[in-house]
Amino acid sequence: MKKFIVKCLFTIFPVMLVIYACGFYLNFYLTDKLINSGDLGKLGYIYIDKSNQDDLSPQLSENRVDEYNDTIQDKYRIMTIGDSFSQQGITGYQNYLATNLGERILNYPSPLDQGFYPEEMAMHLLNNDIYNKLGCKIVIIEAVEREFVQRILNYRALEQTDSPVEQINKQNKISSQEDKPKKEKPVQKNKDYLIETFKYFKYQLYKSKRPVREAMLDADCFSAPPYNTLYFYKDDLLKLSLSPEERSEVLERLNHIHQTFQKRGIQLYYMIAPDKYDTYLPHIVNNPYQPKIVLDQLEEDGINELEWFINPRDTLREMISNGVKDVYHIDDTHWTIKASEAVGNVIANKIQTK
Repeated sequence: MKKFIVKCLFTIFPVMLVIYACGFYLNFYLTDKLINSGDLGKLGYIYIDKSNQDDLSPQLSENRVDEYNDTIQDKYRIMTIGDSFSQQGITGYQNYLATNLGERILNYPSPLDQGFYPEEMAMHLLNNDIYNKLGCKIVIIEAVEREFVQRILNYRALEQTDSPVEQINKQNKISSQEDKPKKEKPVQKNKDYLIETFKYFKYQLYKSKRPVREAMLDADCFSAPPYNTLYFYKDDLLKLSLSPEERSEVLERLNHIHQTFQKRGIQLYYMIAPDKYDTYLPHIVNNPYQPKIVLDQLEEDGINELEWFINPRDTLREMISNGVKDVYHIDDTHWTIKASEAVGNVIANKIQTK
């Protein structure tokens, strides 16, 4: 019996030692390294050394974007409502748009944090005459591509969103989803030691289990190593195409939203923030994933011909093809200031040529 116990100890001890060493590395070294990582880095335990990366710090000295609150008294011509792509402050597309137009812009805090789609909150503000009270003549709704179809096909109709926000909140909360990048908080040491360690093991041994996917690119598209590796969120692959019925209904609902605003004397612009996977898709080598054609299908249906629809994907793809690095952050789902400036210019051109 004693020999059996000794043999077991000699077998188990090395395994436990490896687990302990990896746990120590994760919880007391990698955790600190990941504090300044993007959402993908935190989700997938992917550390990127960005010490020699190109400067992606704010280039504008002033933030011309103000945040909406119920007591605001100032007047604004333009208001934006969107998800995390619209919450980037001084580095966001709205700041470049505001600078380009020489005015201040009002932004609504992410409605998703309150349990609503941006489309729903935009309708609620319209029904409650908030835009007129603030002097808004232009409203920009922004939606990330991976959630765009779901939002358009499932947002609550006009007659269902004319009650106070508190009532809507009780009626229908958007269910939270596991591993959402925008909800991810910085990695903390107070997480369960064993759970985090085994999760780390799982992600290292089975990359398919990670919420982060990766692919090789045909050029160095980032200024930090690995220069030609694309990291993107797994949900970019959830909705790869539209059925004929969905194509028709998406256009019908978009037109309905636009016409509703138009009848109230407000110019609506609807913008899709393209997924990182879709944006870099033409440069992926030996792609192990299915191509994403949602925007291609809508373009075939003439969506780019709508003067109020903003699709910056071609602009961002052109930047990448011309050798611009870091259009998106290497370890994050979001675009950088380079893309923010380009998108701000695209919107400004739409507004100025209206």
